[in-house]
Amino acid sequence: MKYVAIYHANLNYAFLLPEKYEQVIRASYELILDAHQAAGPQARFVFEASGFTVDVMADTCPDVVEKLRAMIASGQCEFMGAPYAHPVLANIPEEDAYWSCEFSQRAYEKHLGIRAESWWNPECTWMQYVPRAVRKAGGKYLTLDFESYMTCNDKEYAWVEKNRATDIYWGGHMPWFDLDPDCAFLHRPFRDVVPGLHGLCRSDRLVGKYVSYFLGKISLEEYLANVKHWSGTKKDGATVVIADDAEYCGTTGYYYVKYFRDYSRSFEVNPDAREKLDALIAGLLELGELATFKAACKEVEPVDEPFYVEDRYAWHRTYSDCWGGTPEAKRFDPMLAELRRDYKERYQPIVEGTHQQGFKELAERFWFHCTNAANSDGRWPPPPAEPCEFNRRWVLNEIEATRKVLAELETATAGYELPPPPEEEPEADGARYGLHFTDKDPDDLRRLNFYELQHALYAAWRAFDHTDGETKAANRLHVLAIYDEYRRRGITRFVAPAI
Repeated sequence: MKYVAIYHANLNYAFLLPEKYEQVIRASYELILDAHQAAGPQARFVFEASGFTVDVMADTCPDVVEKLRAMIASGQCEFMGAPYAHPVLANIPEEDAYWSCEFSQRAYEKHLGIRAESWWNPECTWMQYVPRAVRKAGGKYLTLDFESYMTCNDKEYAWVEKNRATDIYWGGHMPWFDLDPDCAFLHRPFRDVVPGLHGLCRSDRLVGKYVSYFLGKISLEEYLANVKHWSGTKKDGATVVIADDAEYCGTTGYYYVKYFRDYSRSFEVNPDAREKLDALIAGLLELGELATFKAACKEVEPVDEPFYVEDRYAWHRTYSDCWGGTPEAKRFDPMLAELRRDYKERYQPIVEGTHQQGFKELAERFWFHCTNAANSDGRWPPPPAEPCEFNRRWVLNEIEATRKVLAELETATAGYELPPPPEEEPEADGARYGLHFTDKDPDDLRRLNFYELQHALYAAWRAFDHTDGETKAANRLHVLAIYDEYRRRGITRFVAPAI
């Protein structure tokens, strides 16, 4: 069994003040690098960090960045990317999601000499465009959420685990489905989530134990027993055993703030963290092979099903609405939406269109501050807790910086006329659907997920209704083929179409 350990580093963390940046980098991030290096080259691991985090690390502790570069170069460490300022991708438009990932790539190029291929999706929130945005920024592999996938694809599982209340902040207290540990979707990757981008699921059944272990709530034996259980009986494929905040390996993170409102213990150094991590790495190596995320996605035989999760799902059996429904999100998001609308209507057609060569720096500066203002930690945690004033102020500063760029754009584009809106292309035969719903071959029905298959059915019906003769006959067969695909997937109790 290949075991994948992903350490999620985020210096934009809620209640993490700048005066503690170096403490966290040394006590957590450097400790992780040192422990894996000491364990030897077979102790492969994934270090994931946002662009903001890498920028701060390079400014605060350049020697730690040099260690990271060396371990990446040796192949022992796989570096995994994340959006620059840790936005929740399902709560921002696709264009913003791409730019946030692209700004991270530039930070990685500057400080690490690479562009990331594997990517972390914050909170695993989902919209159909999330993988497209990551792929556009150069991503090839993406973290996926097991519980979200199963809830959206297994009716029996969903009846037990689906959270039907989007106003619940997490689903940890709901019952767990009695899952077979050999479930393929837990151990095998998905190919072509969108064409050219693959992924592997992380699961709360495993990764939550990592935090419990470092906080002293469970023993190493309990942690490893849980890993062994969820490895199944076949002991093949891959399993993500760590995919959580790196800060808990070395500090208390914001655990005591979150659960006890004890602000004095935020990111308090854990003196026995190195000993615990050394023992954890050794225990995992006794159970199996430590592998990179990329290797797990490339080398393990994939499942044959397409990946599908409904819009707005997130990890912890909850929804992206949790991050978008806090008082701060309801305050900041409309402000940001208005700034975005102003840019797209008044300036984008000029600075990214008719005169893009002359305004590249201004346009990118707009996107940098706009996407930074979507940072999730200035909007978290939800009531009855309150976000840290520093995190709130960080977001407000980015909103103000976005406003200033718009003011510069107003001056810089004075005298430039907006181009006319693009003309709509005429429908060649009256059969065109009008909505782009997949980058896959729309006729390869087996590879379409349910979202894509439903849109394919609408498109097929439209083509049938608006054509004649032999073309209509071919479109009829296509409609029927889609219904046959529904049957192949076990969806059989529907009234056959009168066609």
